[in-house]
Amino acid sequence: GAVTVVAEDGARARALVRREVALYLPVVASLDPTVAIEPDRLARIKAAADRFDFEAAAADISDEILAQFAFAGTPAQLIDHALRLHEAGLDRLEFGTPHGLTSAEGLRLLGEKVLPAIRRETGTHE
Repeated sequence: GAVTVVAEDGARARALVRREVALYLPVVASLDPTVAIEPDRLARIKAAADRFDFEAAAADISDEILAQFAFAGTPAQLIDHALRLHEAGLDRLEFGTPHGLTSAEGLRLLGEKVLPAIRRETGTHE
């Protein structure tokens, strides 16, 4: 599933996801022609990741880029992101690790808030 961090503190969730996405973004972005990232920005992210400076790499990943590769934010933000993808035709969604600032908290928020809202809004029960 897509890298996912849900937390009541959306800024902390996005900060953690940026570090996670920085690990693989340079590879995926270079292989996927649908990904539109400015070449200079991608080069900076790759250079930082190559030297294991994931803080620097993460700092160059905008919210717009992040949304192409991960789910991050508050429960309401994840619900909104998932519903926009559903409206665009997505028929399967998988939330991947680490799930939250802690796995237990992320799984609790997904199970108690995010998934029920998505089911309710989309009429799905799977």
